[in-house]
Amino acid sequence: MTAFKRFNTHYTLYMQKAVPMMSKYSNTISWRSCASCLAISTALTFAPSGLAAQPESAASANRADTAQSHDYVQLAAAPQKAIMTTQAGFEKFAPQTNTKSTRIDYEIWDEALKNVVLDLGPSIRVRAPRPQAQVGSRMVKGHKSAYRLEGSRFTFAYITDEYRAGLTEYRKDLQSLPDRVDLTSLSRDEQLAYWFNLHNVSVIEQIAIAYPTKRPADIKIKMDDRKVKLDEAKFIEVSGIKMSPRDIRTQIVYPNWSNSNVIYGFYRGDIGSPMLPRYAYEASNLNYTLNDNGYEFANSLRGFNRTLGHRNVSAVYQEAAPYYFPDWDHDLTAHLSTHIDDDKLLADLNNGEPIRIDRYDTMVADLSGGQRLGSSGAPISGQLSMSADTQRLLTEVRKKQDILRGRGVIGQQPKGWVVIEDLYAVDPDKPVEPKPETESDQ
Repeated sequence: MTAFKRFNTHYTLYMQKAVPMMSKYSNTISWRSCASCLAISTALTFAPSGLAAQPESAASANRADTAQSHDYVQLAAAPQKAIMTTQAGFEKFAPQTNTKSTRIDYEIWDEALKNVVLDLGPSIRVRAPRPQAQVGSRMVKGHKSAYRLEGSRFTFAYITDEYRAGLTEYRKDLQSLPDRVDLTSLSRDEQLAYWFNLHNVSVIEQIAIAYPTKRPADIKIKMDDRKVKLDEAKFIEVSGIKMSPRDIRTQIVYPNWSNSNVIYGFYRGDIGSPMLPRYAYEASNLNYTLNDNGYEFANSLRGFNRTLGHRNVSAVYQEAAPYYFPDWDHDLTAHLSTHIDDDKLLADLNNGEPIRIDRYDTMVADLSGGQRLGSSGAPISGQLSMSADTQRLLTEVRKKQDILRGRGVIGQQPKGWVVIEDLYAVDPDKPVEPKPETESDQ
């Protein structure tokens, strides 16, 4: 066991013991990498029953232009016509016509994600109000975003140096896989799952290394003699080609896969991003997961919302426009219509008003707003090391769950709780010593 060390203290945050939203998919074969691990097991999952998104109130819709500007990239008009160019070398990653049935096993990443990712469930389409300052202070720490109760969260504040090292090792193992297997000869779904996992592992790794950080978009990585922003830094190398997270999206996946749902497989580490599933992408779960992520994102405020005179969409769609939405208004409206099923929301989508790029929420998608463990407000009492503002966020999520239950979107569940468990850590790679015989065994 080389990395992702199993911790002696196993924290479990149970805000809601809900029925899991998805069953765990079985892995089928062949490639396994570095060891096991998990820092925090966060079970906050949702069991959908209809998942009918609810329209935001008119008052909350009119607050779009007055949301906290420091959390967002400002609104912009529809994207300009872009020219799609492929950088030299990336053509080697184009999928072949004749493919093999080889499958890749992501069990390690699968296990790691389910213990550090918090699924906040479907949007209730109401902008979260600005939190109140603590007594005796004018400062509000932790998450303040109007979209803070949407998507998923990665518990960056709780992971250790060993876990960070494991992320780097796993990313390098994924990079080296095409040196052993002809990647382009695998099925298209197998290749797509590989690119999703490599992209997301790489982004999470760099955020974890830079943490605490408030905005992943501001992280800079030293490349030769200069520092480059995370999304543009070519710190990933596959088959001799250096690439950035953006390159994986725009040089490999978008040009070679025609289904626009692929945009929902890329996690960017911030609140504005499509959500990160609590399990690894695999060929067997791609269709379900991308549809599910697309449904969550399109029906969320950060994906689509309407203000007076405008239809506002995420900047995620802007990047993908040259590949999937060349006729911006028509193509994007058609795409969103496949995911939105609420009548009021569909009416807003099809009202013909101009589409513009919404404020993109760049705040890190963690529990504490980029603060170190215990530094975001006074700590709460009890054994679990958790700041008051992290506790405030989790309380808001629990209230959101109550709203979803009232709407019949998730199943009825008992009240939640927070527990900490001390578990004995058994190294699965350690040989089992033979049990000494006793008289009863003879």
